[in-house]
Amino acid sequence: MGLMKKTILATLAIAASAASLHLQAEPVEVVLMDRLDGDLHDYCIDVNGPPHRLELEVPIQTHTCYSYRADPPPPTVDQAMDTDDIANGKIHLFEIGLCGEVTGDQPGARIMLTECEDTEEQSFLLKENGHFIWNASHYDPLNPELCLTAGAASWLGGATTPSRHQVRTLSLQPCTSEAGRYQHWYTRAVEPM
Repeated sequence: MGLMKKTILATLAIAASAASLHLQAEPVEVVLMDRLDGDLHDYCIDVNGPPHRLELEVPIQTHTCYSYRADPPPPTVDQAMDTDDIANGKIHLFEIGLCGEVTGDQPGARIMLTECEDTEEQSFLLKENGHFIWNASHYDPLNPELCLTAGAASWLGGATTPSRHQVRTLSLQPCTSEAGRYQHWYTRAVEPM
């Protein structure tokens, strides 16, 4: 094989490697800043149901983050997002291949999982102040922004036997300082599965 051919192949291999690194963004959990009543750990954005039996037809929720566990390494399939998706305005659970979509444009609207598309209903923004807002361009700017908001009450998870995992609803509510402890989020890097 000639030197020119080897150089071209090496360049292509390096470019493919760089492209695959870009496609493998850092896996993260999206975590509520205030631990609230978290017994085992913090609260993360989560899909209802255990990882082997996810309930994809119900709204997403907040749930005990699994990063307290060493086996299996977090994030689990129902909490794993990546930094690029979040930067691009998506609530994308990449292990499942579905995105969060708002079901209405009023306070109390929930977020369902559906096929990922570039729509206003799937457009979010994690702001520097921790507000994870619905970023729909048709939202009335005279009203407060709508933030992802953990529910005020928690309950113990576990379909058949209660566990120490805690669950809260997740909905869009007006962003306010009074609700701040339920509305401030951040991303936490975790080891890939």
